Amino acid sequence: MNIVAARVDDRLIHGQVMASWSKRLQLKQIVVVDDQIAEDDFMRGVLAMSAPSGMKISILSVGDAAKLVREDSAGENTMLLFKRIGAALALIKELENSGKEIGELNLGNIGSAPDRMQIAKNIFLSDDEKGQIAMLQAMGVNVFLQMLYTDPRTSVESVL
Repeated sequence: MNIVAARVDDRLIHGQVMASWSKRLQLKQIVVVDDQIAEDDFMRGVLAMSAPSGMKISILSVGDAAKLVREDSAGENTMLLFKRIGAALALIKELENSGKEIGELNLGNIGSAPDRMQIAKNIFLSDDEKGQIAMLQAMGVNVFLQMLYTDPRTSVESVL
């Protein structure tokens, strides 16, 4: 597995990821990492149908995703896609000292909710999520905002 991107986007697999990121990164597979969705047959089916033909889609719990990342030696360009920052943090912790560390996390879209404040056009964060970002940064992960690959990267520090 060649992880070319790790992205938090609460819309998960949608037109923007498929049309923009998949072509730019020459993705062969997307691994959706989310404990709840991995247990939801309906959502797994919806996400699988959202992918273009030829794109491999895996929808895994954090533990199963960590195992896949550690063991997959196929070398296919892969995007790790998270609905929540907490799932990204959990996977990154699971992969610590494995030789398969994730060095960057792209915040693409995190929608509004009652406990979240807007920090950028398409990014709303709760205090808990800000704390998760601080933990990621303390682990050496470069956290940045970038909706489309044609957009400039914005450091998370500049908007918090």
